[in-house]
Amino acid sequence: MSILSHEWRRLRICHPELVFTKDTFSNITTGNTEQREEMTFAELMDFNAKKLEWLTRRFIKSVDNVLRPLWYTPTTTTTTTTTTTTTLDKFAVKFGLWKKYRYHIDRWVSFSICSRAKHIVLDFTSEDIGFGSQYDKYKYSLPLSNLSGTNGSCVRSLYLGNIYLETPPSFCGITNLKELTLNTVSISGDDLECLLLSCSLLEILSIEWCKPLSILHIQQELRQLHYLRVRFCDLELIELHASNLNKFEFDDSLKQIKLSECLKLSEATFVSNMRAFEFDEYGFDFTFAELPTGLPHVHKLLLLLNPDQVLRFSDSQSRFINLRHLNINLETFFYPDDTSWSVGLVNILELAPLLQELELHLGRDRYCSSAIRTVMAIEGHVHRHLKSVYMSGFCEVLGLAELALYILENATMLKRMVVDPVSYRDPSNDDIYSVSKGGISEEDLYDINQKRAFAEMYLGREEFRHILTIL
Repeated sequence: MSILSHEWRRLRICHPELVFTKDTFSNITTGNTEQREEMTFAELMDFNAKKLEWLTRRFIKSVDNVLRPLWYTPTTTTTTTTTTTTTLDKFAVKFGLWKKYRYHIDRWVSFSICSRAKHIVLDFTSEDIGFGSQYDKYKYSLPLSNLSGTNGSCVRSLYLGNIYLETPPSFCGITNLKELTLNTVSISGDDLECLLLSCSLLEILSIEWCKPLSILHIQQELRQLHYLRVRFCDLELIELHASNLNKFEFDDSLKQIKLSECLKLSEATFVSNMRAFEFDEYGFDFTFAELPTGLPHVHKLLLLLNPDQVLRFSDSQSRFINLRHLNINLETFFYPDDTSWSVGLVNILELAPLLQELELHLGRDRYCSSAIRTVMAIEGHVHRHLKSVYMSGFCEVLGLAELALYILENATMLKRMVVDPVSYRDPSNDDIYSVSKGGISEEDLYDINQKRAFAEMYLGREEFRHILTIL
């Protein structure tokens, strides 16, 4: 029947989600790799460039072949416009593309808008694409005017990757946009401010690797924003007025935080990009010295650090006056020389006088010495609010047993401490482990038993039996 009618042909494809990636089409392959072994470096570079160009054109042709039955171009106009009767829930293209393919990309963008797609993904990032400001001139420039006002009224979420953005003078916002993700997007601070303020219903904002962005300062209030994530952006300052913001994720590429007016900000997550380095001096001290005053309303704080950074974190003179739950994921790539890092963690507990729950999780790649040593509790003040402690990845790391003894002896309100020798924290990613999420361990059973015996030796006292559980 589709052969007899163009309208019926367009009805053949009615799937609510169209997602195009390099794995979507079986004809997008890398080809034979044996012949590369005999090439010189120059020949190999030329071969890879030609192969990438061929794969890109095959991908574009394949996408066009799928979409062509769904769109048509009116013959009564001289301009090229795409029209469709298809209605989509999601339209996504995930493939490394540059602005020289803008003719095709423009048609895809027009198609997604005409299809009234609620969720649009234009992710042109790729491991084959270079990173840096020198590549900005090659990025596809998304015409935001196509999404402005009634044109993009159906769009609820927008993901943009490896794209150049500039707000036109006539831009009046993406009316119903609730979620925006910018990954490797070239945009200025003024254009980002204009974009955010014009999207009055925005609830979720994620920004990664965006240059030349240096300051994120929004003077007017973002009333609906409740989740903010900023990673790898080298921001000097972030200052927002968002009365409903309740979750914030950031890293050590951010120098200064001013979110004191975000009264509902209850959870903050910090991930150190420099945790694999032993002596990190890159903007770290300043960030943490000001953190309690920058996030005064936080009830739950999650940190991914190394022992050296824990010590520096404790140097702050301000307090977390509202903090109730602290989760620290610790990467011990380098074996601590002494117990100073655990002294630093005790100082952090003193910075949070109302803290009730503490989680401390060590990564799987922790180095542990089996040498016999004397374990004594670290000295510190009495803590009168801490009720629950959970430690995973417990082992012979210097300072860990000393910290556990300090808590057992000085937390007067402690009701439960769980010591788990198994590590669930995967050091290969930035995910923060918590007890509520659960996890899977890949550790050797013999090593686990050895660490359990260490915990029993130094913590398994009769006086702690009613509080302490060693798994």
